Amino acid sequence: MGPQSDIESIKDIYRAEREADRIVREAEDAAGTLLEEAAAAAGSALAAKRAEIDRRSGDERKKAIAEIEREAQALLESARLRTEAWVRRSEPEIDSIADALLERILPP
Repeated sequence: MGPQSDIESIKDIYRAEREADRIVREAEDAAGTLLEEAAAAAGSALAAKRAEIDRRSGDERKKAIAEIEREAQALLESARLRTEAWVRRSEPEIDSIADALLERILPP
């Protein structure tokens, strides 16, 4: 059990080291794959969250635009009503001015 046994022990140690190296490489590969999958999942989750934020922002923007349009429509309607009232109030005066101008221009 001398030198032959030492050679067998060295071979066993060498095989064990190679097996350990193989296991470490496989573990590193598996870890790399898991990291890639996790990065892809995180990227997908981030994209989904961004899309949700954009959608919400879009909805809020649409609501704000609709509110602004309602306010603008109300202002336009108010201005239209004030203009019509002014025209009704001013119509007799405008007619008298027009009549006076016509009298000056047209021969008697």
